[in-house]
Amino acid sequence: MALMPVEEARTRILAHAKPLAPENVPLAQALGRALAKPLNAKRDQPPFNSSAMDGYAVLSEDIAAAPVKLRVTGDRAAGSVGSEVVVRGTALRIMTGAAMPAGADTVVPVELTAREGDVVEILKSVKTGLNIRQAGEDVREGETVLTVGTLL
Repeated sequence: MALMPVEEARTRILAHAKPLAPENVPLAQALGRALAKPLNAKRDQPPFNSSAMDGYAVLSEDIAAAPVKLRVTGDRAAGSVGSEVVVRGTALRIMTGAAMPAGADTVVPVELTAREGDVVEILKSVKTGLNIRQAGEDVREGETVLTVGTLL
């Protein structure tokens, strides 16, 4: 008796196979399972314009002639959104992932600064818009993130 080619055997087996009914399981029990329906983003990610690194949110026109000293008006932690506004002559200490404050258009990396009390010296100018992640840059609301059949 000759052996059946692998592809023929596979075709015969799959002709009789039926998908299992979808199940809802807790995420912790989903390891090794496959998605029965697509997973779509429920919101933009990131949900707001945010800092791509630790540093200072500034107005690019203030740092064009660096080195320059600016008054630090506050701090913004990673993931947080605040009400602080950056105006001429000021900077806001900002962590990676924090929402960009109103008025600011650039983030100067902390490595290009020197701080003393409530004053930060910007040692080197950076391009306008640098180090800012735009809202929805990773994924947009409604966009398919994982497709049917994706193994978890």
